[in-house]
Amino acid sequence: MKKNSYLGENIIKNILVLIVAVLFFPMIANSAQLLPIEQIGNFLLLVSILLVAVCFANFAFTYEKCNVAAIGQRYLAHIATFIFMLLLALLLISLVIIIQILIPSIFQITLVVSILLYLGIALYDFWDLLRINEV
Repeated sequence: MKKNSYLGENIIKNILVLIVAVLFFPMIANSAQLLPIEQIGNFLLLVSILLVAVCFANFAFTYEKCNVAAIGQRYLAHIATFIFMLLLALLLISLVIIIQILIPSIFQITLVVSILLYLGIALYDFWDLLRINEV
């Protein structure tokens, strides 16, 4: 199998991440609205810690150490990166919503930074896949 088909699988994975994240958006927004105002800071701290952990897990993974020619390994790699990227998207959505509630004056900058962060991680995912060496 060629890198083009791997890229096709990766595109599908990334589209699925965005679809699932959009589907979860209303639930996250509703749950955030129900948080007691005195607990929002604690929730923001928790989201920040989880973001760091997910980013670390995502960047620790590499397609280079995976035998992408073996369909099982390749799909496990796609599933792992799907989970990392979905968690990242959901946590960024939570962060943006909480910032909108807690500090509305910086909502727009937080939204832009979060979009850029996610875009960078998605691009990293593609770059990592492109640098594999096929035997």
